[in-house]
Amino acid sequence: MKRLNPAARSLILICAFLLAMNFLLGFVLIRNSQRAIREQVESRMLDVSNTAAAMLDGDILRTLQAEDVNTPEYRAIHNILFRFEQNIELAYIYCVRALEDGSFVFTIDPDPESPGAFGDHIPYTEALYNASLGTPGVDKEAYVDQWGRFYSAYSPVFDSDGNVTDIVAVDFTADWYDRQFSNQLKAIVSISGISILVASIIILLIVNRYRKRFDRLFQGMNNVSEGIETLVHEISPDAVPVEQTEQTTRSTDEIDMMNERISSLQEKLSKQIQLVRSQAYIDGLTGLNNRAAYEEHVERLEDEIRGGTADFAIALFDVNSLKEVNDKYGHKKGDEVIRCAAAALQSAFPEGKVYRIGGDEFLVILENSYADLLPKLASLRENQGGFSISAGSVVYDRGTDREYRSVFNRADTAMYNDKREYYQTHGERRRALPVSC
Repeated sequence: MKRLNPAARSLILICAFLLAMNFLLGFVLIRNSQRAIREQVESRMLDVSNTAAAMLDGDILRTLQAEDVNTPEYRAIHNILFRFEQNIELAYIYCVRALEDGSFVFTIDPDPESPGAFGDHIPYTEALYNASLGTPGVDKEAYVDQWGRFYSAYSPVFDSDGNVTDIVAVDFTADWYDRQFSNQLKAIVSISGISILVASIIILLIVNRYRKRFDRLFQGMNNVSEGIETLVHEISPDAVPVEQTEQTTRSTDEIDMMNERISSLQEKLSKQIQLVRSQAYIDGLTGLNNRAAYEEHVERLEDEIRGGTADFAIALFDVNSLKEVNDKYGHKKGDEVIRCAAAALQSAFPEGKVYRIGGDEFLVILENSYADLLPKLASLRENQGGFSISAGSVVYDRGTDREYRSVFNRADTAMYNDKREYYQTHGERRRALPVSC
């Protein structure tokens, strides 16, 4: 049996959690609805008992006794209760009186078949007792008597002095009560069930949709990885393929695999970017900084000049008689002369930035420390081997130099003056020297 990978298990757990939350929400809704339904049914029962109690005269009820059953007053109250029993969905309606010993007895019961006799005792309930104190109420639990199992609502009848004389009791069968409760609860449960089912379907559709999108993303990541690997191989044929570097850490979880792939690609791309950058800023012939690197340095110096913080000197160099070397010994020897000059400059100015800015032109930038610039130039001239270079150096002057170009122009003029002096000094002895560096 195929095991689910961690990503799939995570999606299933998320789905299960959302479904559980839906079920919990449905359970809470049903519990709250049960209370609301119970309150609604009890309110309906109290409406009946309160209405009947409001139609009775408490002063008359207070005086009625068992021997008054045939009096007009007794019959009037009897008829009111009888009409309620015949026209409203209830089991029984009757009047109850509280005795001094705390018991309760029938007074008027209009039921035509089996009425309670005046003075017969009826079961005690907490709601009945509260009604005797003046507070209407409904039984919270069903009670059983000789007529059946009932829930009852009780409403006090007051006399003109505000005293409770009798209580109107309205019996509803427990079956009726349970049916009212059950019917409404079924409707709510059905609605909640449908809601949970619809929510579950929506959750599954969403999870499935994002699962497919993740699969496409993962496949796209693989394609990008292959493309980057091809690019890296083109730049550096000896690079180790990404797949080989991942074999020791490969996971069955697509998310972990993607993270590993991204981390590996980031590391490899970082190395390749460093390689490309070095190739972009390093001169291939001499290993010195090239013109692109030089122009970046110049931009920074321009910013420092504008900000008033610039402090630097430059020295410009040009190889002498390179054309004669190329003509006599070939360009391969000319390249060797350039490499020799580059090595000499790099050795003479290890603390500065040395750039090859043209075919046989070099430039050194010294920042903040250039006191020994002239002695180094003199030493460089004295120790030249099979090559000769002309040089011109200047120090940035904050009072006159408004831009880097003016510093460069002064150094260029000094260098060409030195070159002119070199050719005048050597005269006809000028020749292409063999390379010996």
